[in-house]
Amino acid sequence: MPADRLLLSAFVAEALGTCSGKCIRNWLNGLRLWHLFNDAEWHGDEGWLPSLKKAGDCAGVPFKRPPRGPITKSHMRAVRSGLDLSSGFGAAVWACATALFWGCRRAGELTIKSAKKFDPQYDTCRETRTSLTSVNGHDVVSFHIIWTKTTTILGGECVLTQVLGEDADLCPTWAFQNHITVNSCAPPLTPIFAFREHDLWRPLTKDHFLRTTSALHSSAGLETVFGHSYRIGGSVELLLAGVEPEMIMKLGGWTSLCFLIYWRRLEQILPARIIAAWDSKIRQFASTHGHPYDSSLNFDDGD
Repeated sequence: MPADRLLLSAFVAEALGTCSGKCIRNWLNGLRLWHLFNDAEWHGDEGWLPSLKKAGDCAGVPFKRPPRGPITKSHMRAVRSGLDLSSGFGAAVWACATALFWGCRRAGELTIKSAKKFDPQYDTCRETRTSLTSVNGHDVVSFHIIWTKTTTILGGECVLTQVLGEDADLCPTWAFQNHITVNSCAPPLTPIFAFREHDLWRPLTKDHFLRTTSALHSSAGLETVFGHSYRIGGSVELLLAGVEPEMIMKLGGWTSLCFLIYWRRLEQILPARIIAAWDSKIRQFASTHGHPYDSSLNFDDGD
């Protein structure tokens, strides 16, 4: 140590075409961290290495996973119809699913890895700060997440707003309150989405949750999705509804607009937002010139 740039170049060249470019960069980042830890010089950006890393991106294309599809409302309804919402397990799974979807949260924030690895310092419990308020006639449930990937011990807030109208069956506030009612009297240090089964409290693990929901999706003939797909799907639905990206960023706990890399269904999102912008301009034109609102109005200068 330190590793010579020729040695690092040979290492990267050997890996070309065997994995993705991101994988190679992660290996180099690990080596760089070890050099920094040992106060050694790092030569990973010298000589041919920048070009080799770009070559790794090209050669690694076949190893890149396709973008994960979003959870859709069809996926959500398949889950709801396959659960007994009056049972402890069904109520917990449905409440968790709607919180992940409408709250745009990570699956690991609301479920636990395993019963043996449950830790109240990292896993949100029933004793967490929870509030039920009303905003413009809509119920809002908010609860504190004890630990997140980006904020660590500072945690975050899961904010769930009542859904009305044609999607009322997917309402997260109803699902959360139903879970609290069905799984009532849980001990304070029980995981927030734990459920009662034969007079025992069972934690809702990430694996159990995903296996259950994936089986219901498969039975309905829907596309296979993953844990992160809830977060992606929720952000897509909110974008389609016209919610500003900055608001979604705050809702899901993103620290920047990097979450836009998860955008899916652009063929629907972009036209919807463009049409909304045009509609706003037409309304402004009509108001300024004393015309009744008409979406066919022409507001070009000189006409």
